[in-house]
Amino acid sequence: MDQNPRESVAADAQAFEIRVAGLVPQQVLVQLVDVETSSREMRTVLICRCRDQAELHGFLARLRTFGLEVVEVRRLITGAADEEPSSGDA
Repeated sequence: MDQNPRESVAADAQAFEIRVAGLVPQQVLVQLVDVETSSREMRTVLICRCRDQAELHGFLARLRTFGLEVVEVRRLITGAADEEPSSGDA
């Protein structure tokens, strides 16, 4: 059985929250595969997973081709490997 290449990317990738100005049209959202979306305060929030900065920049360039204005990009902390070690539990 073949494994979906996107599934292996998701396991190794970092999550990014990307806020764009305005509401993203539904016809654009359907073209953004494997992206979570929500709308807040006249902005659309997209959550995507990228293996590296090159993939992230490619995704941002793709958003620009749709005429979307990116206003913020934030790396999300996901999983135990990214969490700060707790202190004081000795």
